[in-house]
Amino acid sequence: MEIFEKIERTRHFGELFLLWLWYHSQVDDTIFYLSDKTTLSLAIDSQIILEAHLSESERTTLSGGAPAESREAFEAIRQGKIISQAKIRLQRDEKEWVFTLASNTLSISGLKIPALMTKSEDDKLYERQALIEEVDSLVRGLYESFLQTRLGPAWEQESRDIIAWISDNADLENRA
Repeated sequence: MEIFEKIERTRHFGELFLLWLWYHSQVDDTIFYLSDKTTLSLAIDSQIILEAHLSESERTTLSGGAPAESREAFEAIRQGKIISQAKIRLQRDEKEWVFTLASNTLSISGLKIPALMTKSEDDKLYERQALIEEVDSLVRGLYESFLQTRLGPAWEQESRDIIAWISDNADLENRA
């Protein structure tokens, strides 16, 4: 099988990954446990972009306070739109990163790293590099956790739970 065919066959995993992150960030009080015993906090921050699966022109951009908690976000998912990008706030210990994660490539953009602790310019460069590598490692760990769930027997129940969560939150009567 050609590499491009493999990529195209699994492209939806990035979309599911962002949906899974959104679901767990709200259902599990933003706490994630990685396979290496790392504990971190993750929340969808100030922007989420949803697109119709076959048309980028049908785009919903929600921003401000808590767009991932809005009825509009859940309604867009219920109507078949996918999360194409989400601004993520990730915290581990005293460090906090804010960045945009794209579903089609899982690329990180607009990265805001934690405050630097070192004083010398050379040390600052190495510290920045270490912080970038750390957030990359954390996102990879989250993706690994997602894949373990998605490719395992728990996915059947998990996907039903996610669908119910979307329906419950898109229902206007349940949103006070």
